[in-house]
Amino acid sequence: MTHDDAAPKWQARWRRPVRIALEITLTFAVLAAFDWWLTGETGFTRVQPNPYWLPVLVMALAYGTGPGVLAAGIASGLWLAHVHDDTGARDYLDHLFHLSLQPLMWFVAAGVIGEVTIMRTARHDRLEKRGGVAARNLARLTEAFAALSRTNRLLQVQIATEAHTVGHAIETAARLCSQDLAERRGAISELIALAARTPDFTCYRMTGDEARAWIRGPVTAGRRDTLPATLMERMARPHGILHVAKRSDRSLLDGIGVAAIALPDLKTGELVGCLVLHALPFETLNASRTAEMTEIAAWLTPLLADTLHATQRPVRAAGLVA
Repeated sequence: MTHDDAAPKWQARWRRPVRIALEITLTFAVLAAFDWWLTGETGFTRVQPNPYWLPVLVMALAYGTGPGVLAAGIASGLWLAHVHDDTGARDYLDHLFHLSLQPLMWFVAAGVIGEVTIMRTARHDRLEKRGGVAARNLARLTEAFAALSRTNRLLQVQIATEAHTVGHAIETAARLCSQDLAERRGAISELIALAARTPDFTCYRMTGDEARAWIRGPVTAGRRDTLPATLMERMARPHGILHVAKRSDRSLLDGIGVAAIALPDLKTGELVGCLVLHALPFETLNASRTAEMTEIAAWLTPLLADTLHATQRPVRAAGLVA
């Protein structure tokens, strides 16, 4: 903490006592001047009600018991300093009662009114604090309601404009039986996008000793055509899926994608391909979504094998004719 930071706290701590002292001093100075000018410096002993009530009441009402009692003490001192009644003209006890009545009333009034002021101020502070808490809670609720409203609108728009319905999935699956290889590959691409919930992916198939890109997603561009051998060696192990949520998989997927799904042959277990998801929200890499993505291999691998056979059969027929 620097000196500049400590200075405002020191000033705030002493500002109230200094203000109270200045107000008391100024009030009594003004009353003393009026006393000297109007009554000949008698302490307002013949004026009823005594003007020294004013600072006592003001301090007790404004600041509480302490400043009120202080003002009562000063007023009592000024009162006793200016009372010069002839004690021979009245009884001694009556004289003491006359001297102490005003100070006693000042101190009692300062104590009672000051305590009421303190309770009122404390209650006001509590209400103000509760009001601040309520205002903050209202702001949070308003913000949460606005966020829910935005989410609701987005979901309504998404539902209204969502093209990937059940009918669309059935229609896409029906296109897998098409004799047109390009149409079949397009259908496989749409099914992968539906299952993986991302259009940014690349499906690689094993060609000899390397994995080469075979099907790309609708928005995939500029991705690598082949996968590193180290990644394919790791994919050959029976772990199913690699994703960046695992620290051990991040180095293998660096510069490649977010997740990689092995595509093993269901009969022999030999790796025939790999599906790489290039873009995917990190929060979706939980246990449930990982299991869903792992299930993609169960239906994608047979489609990959069937397409490979369909691609190879015309070549063999052409060879036989030749």
